[in-house]
Amino acid sequence: MQIRGADTLLPTTIVNSYPRPVFMEGRVFGEGVHAREYPSIRIAELYEAAVALVVKDMTDAGLDVVVDGGQYYENETNYELAEHHHVIAQRLEGYAPYGDRMVAAAFNLPIYMPTALAPIRWRRPILKPVVEAVRAATTKPFKLHMGVGPATLAAITTDRHYNDLQALTRDVAQAFNEELKSLAALGTVDMVQVAEPLTFFENDPWIIDTLNIAFADVPLTRVVHICYGHEEGQVGISEPKAKQIFPWAFDIDCDVIHMELAGNDFREVDAFAGWPADKILAVGALDGKNLRVESPEQIADWLRRTIEVVPAEQVMVSSDCALASLRRVVAKKKMAALVAGTKIVRDELTGAPV
Repeated sequence: MQIRGADTLLPTTIVNSYPRPVFMEGRVFGEGVHAREYPSIRIAELYEAAVALVVKDMTDAGLDVVVDGGQYYENETNYELAEHHHVIAQRLEGYAPYGDRMVAAAFNLPIYMPTALAPIRWRRPILKPVVEAVRAATTKPFKLHMGVGPATLAAITTDRHYNDLQALTRDVAQAFNEELKSLAALGTVDMVQVAEPLTFFENDPWIIDTLNIAFADVPLTRVVHICYGHEEGQVGISEPKAKQIFPWAFDIDCDVIHMELAGNDFREVDAFAGWPADKILAVGALDGKNLRVESPEQIADWLRRTIEVVPAEQVMVSSDCALASLRRVVAKKKMAALVAGTKIVRDELTGAPV
């Protein structure tokens, strides 16, 4: 896989969300399109220190691509989804930070859907402070996670303006596109990622159209994370559904598609037969819903099974989903195992001495 113009075999990363340090708690960013970037200098300093610490954990573990760790999520509570679903909406014109209670599948969470009261428009950079905090901590390749993607954000919106889901979705997707272009203009982001649980949607062309609007002409490596559910320790989908998604999802104008696989022991690998040459498959090889630390040998075995179906040059290695619900010491050990297991397979492929 090409990262900063160089070939990197089986590059490693995690999805994003990571345990907060003990000193980091509460909301980081304010609400409203006109809000200050940070509510106080103290919050800014705490947040930047938290990002630096988690980036150090990732660097110490040996990840090839770091993330910001979602340190603005209130994941010291049971309900980090509050920020995951609101951080983009709360800085877009037309949204209010309140709405109906969120009920999704088995989840009935004490958080609320953002409300569309007027046309949704992008007016200012949203995640620039996240980029700045990461870049103050490291020069390593950086993947910025946007939280939920435009289709999901539109689907969980309390609509008091459009009364037309597809019209709302198009405007949300256009706002995402402008935010992604503003991030690219900073010149310090390598990859951008959105989470779209495509298995919860019917294979409807409007989902593809939405993502293609969001990603259009964005000069970054564009990643779609397909989540199977994480919050409350639940598995959102009890049975593997990759065969439901592919080849339908190949029409997304993106560079990387990430699938959760460790949680179901890589049972879905066969669904990737015929993987297109213009896309990277990112495989989740750490289960964030399980306290047990995977062994490097188990991870290596999973990767061997994967590259029998998809060429190693088209494979990236990641976590299934968030690691934020784990203790930090466990998350660190899992990342170290991910790197060690990947190294086993890299060495086998390159003939490096053991």
